[in-house]
Amino acid sequence: MVDDFLPPELRVPSHDQLDGKMMPWKQPLVLDGEMVACSECGAYRDWLILSTRDQIWLRCRVGHQQQETRLNTAWFNRNSGPADATHATFEDCLRHLGH
Repeated sequence: MVDDFLPPELRVPSHDQLDGKMMPWKQPLVLDGEMVACSECGAYRDWLILSTRDQIWLRCRVGHQQQETRLNTAWFNRNSGPADATHATFEDCLRHLGH
């Protein structure tokens, strides 16, 4: 009998093994006809969009974070591409994405 499963180093973590996912969003984000801006510094592009615990958060280039209740996990999944890496810490992921 041959083992059906991939070797551990080739397996992708399941959703319950991840604290969240994030993706870069370089262009302005327009929701309900309104361009979203950082509530602290006014930045309106070059976001990191974080999906964690059924919530969506926006992080501007400076590092301010704000929850975006008009977005949900389904929106994130439709607009994100395949994961290109997994990281042990939030900071490692930020470095990987150039933030």
